[in-house]
Amino acid sequence: MHRQPIFAFHYAPGEETVFVVASISDEPGTLALLLKTLSNQVNLIATSSYTLGNDMAVFSGYGRVLSKKTTAASLREHIEKTSKVSTCQVWMSEKGLIVDRYHTGYEGGIGEPYVIFPAKGISETFEGMVRVFGTGGSTLLYRRGLDYAKTRSGLYKKIIGPHPETRVQELAAIVSALGYGGSTATFDPEYSALTLTAKECFECSSGSEEKRTCSFLRGMAAGIFGPLFGVEIVSEEAKCRNLGDAYCEFVLKAKDGLPLVRKS
Repeated sequence: MHRQPIFAFHYAPGEETVFVVASISDEPGTLALLLKTLSNQVNLIATSSYTLGNDMAVFSGYGRVLSKKTTAASLREHIEKTSKVSTCQVWMSEKGLIVDRYHTGYEGGIGEPYVIFPAKGISETFEGMVRVFGTGGSTLLYRRGLDYAKTRSGLYKKIIGPHPETRVQELAAIVSALGYGGSTATFDPEYSALTLTAKECFECSSGSEEKRTCSFLRGMAAGIFGPLFGVEIVSEEAKCRNLGDAYCEFVLKAKDGLPLVRKS
């Protein structure tokens, strides 16, 4: 699975690294001009850019400086001479560590803030719940995943529209993009079951001494697709990496036994 190199911090002992953020004009060619300016000073590691509205945008990036003579002040002065750059801030690494001192967390394309948490850390937290509460811990995780997804059902309906059966792959792509695990979605011929696969599922990324399955994600699957199809969902995990399978697989069916997709 491909992961975007967007960091909150970067650690490279023995290297002179830098973090740059610049306010630029949101005009065609401005970003390319800035990147050309930076190419003479910095070997970029990871970059990000986004619009602010009002014809302005923000560029930020991590990089390795190409000359030991480069300082934060000299690089900032160099960048600010670039056409269409209004302001610029530059931070140099200290003992190999460089931190994004401009952003505080990340924001989704719908204006929703996110925090970053290691997948293994979440997995170990869930493992601890099951270790303490047993099957009750798994039930609790399922309910939290179900309820969390249901609170977002209005958002999913707005994004996906009135015919979710035609856009399940896009929903699976969103799940992948958010880091839950590379996902695919497949209906059976009668639309009576929807099978979701999750490679590198975050919930079992640490393994499990308790042989627990991915209850939170199983609940999320039911909470996402139940409101979309307008039915109550039964969600089962047919395969799980914690049980020795190559990937996790969830099978969703309507609780009443009828097809998930129904004619209105």
